Amino acid sequence: MNKPEEPVISYDRMKEQVEKELQSYYERGNTAELAPPQISFEKGATRILFATHPITSAMLVDFLLVVKKYITHIRVHSFDSGYYAFQALNRNIFKTENILDNFKIEFFVLSTSSRVEMTKKGNLTQEEINLVIELFQHARSATRNDPAHRLRMLGASIVEADKDLNWDYIAGYDEVKRKIRESVILPLKNPGMYDSIARMTRKVFESNRPRAILFDGAPGVGKTTAARIIAGESELPLVYVPVESIMSKWYGQSSQNLSQVFDACEDMGGAIIFLDEIDSLAGSRDQNMFEATRQVLSVLLRRLDGIDSAASTITIGATNRKDDLDHALISRFDQTILFPLPNGAERSAIFGNYAKHLREDECSHLGERSEGLSGRAIKDICEFTERRWARKVLIKKTEPSPPPFDFYRQSLRIWKETK
Repeated sequence: MNKPEEPVISYDRMKEQVEKELQSYYERGNTAELAPPQISFEKGATRILFATHPITSAMLVDFLLVVKKYITHIRVHSFDSGYYAFQALNRNIFKTENILDNFKIEFFVLSTSSRVEMTKKGNLTQEEINLVIELFQHARSATRNDPAHRLRMLGASIVEADKDLNWDYIAGYDEVKRKIRESVILPLKNPGMYDSIARMTRKVFESNRPRAILFDGAPGVGKTTAARIIAGESELPLVYVPVESIMSKWYGQSSQNLSQVFDACEDMGGAIIFLDEIDSLAGSRDQNMFEATRQVLSVLLRRLDGIDSAASTITIGATNRKDDLDHALISRFDQTILFPLPNGAERSAIFGNYAKHLREDECSHLGERSEGLSGRAIKDICEFTERRWARKVLIKKTEPSPPPFDFYRQSLRIWKETK
């Protein structure tokens, strides 16, 4: 049975999509030295052209690898010095009717500058649009082989280690800290010991070090802070991946974005990928799941524990809705660490962290009356108190001083009444 033809996208919608993706790229990186791409529809054909840095042999190979990701069968139209052209074959590769109308990519290699031109009779398919976008990203990135640059282009952030950030920053949570030290930090800092034991016990060696850890807990309980501390102690870069940087309304783009994040982290020699709100990326297949989300889930399953699993990268997923996660995905995590809401003693300690001038009994009073609040909420209350007090000091024109206990107590009451 023949595979159905892939539908084409209207020219206006294609132009909107390409320009939006490329505008996002311009905002993330410096491409001002090259003119914007030209997109047009002339004599019944779509034409997209953009300038690039001088194309080297290595760049040309990279471009061809990108082309092969989206077009299975291509023919070499020209391979002359300075001009390389490739064209998609018909679905039936033995038929040559109207082959010159198919999607065509031309590389013009000049001594001082180069350009890439893509043409096709009629409109493009979504796969061809994805190819245009990825070729542009490869061509415009002068430092395309720098994984840190590639991550920034994908919207991820590499969080710098903070020497002042340690476990004392998170009040309480002694059991959580113990589990993290034992299951994450020790293996990351002592890989040789864990590998040696695995070689002694297994017929076929494979690493016993964790590849993926799931942080489960309500918002504001310290999951992100814990990931930053892990990265600092293990001396690995922390790659923070916001959901919005991965998800795209264009078919196939979201899963490709996520896959490229893993590739870049591996090229860095290893990193800690922090996927916040992972339930938004990969919900349960028991629910009605969009095909794009299913593709993202498939990438996660393969990368966490599969044929394409990352060898040097550890993934930390964070969620406050574990029940919404796909069961197969949960099984890929080596361990789930629960971050509960802080108890009374922990809440008192958190108030002590953000209001060090208060007495112990005053912090205990605030801790007792803040049941159900997260560490972030307590921090917000303390900041709210400081702002209220600063206004009063400015109005009365007095010398700066820390807010009194009564101000914290009032702020806590106001906070609870408004939330």
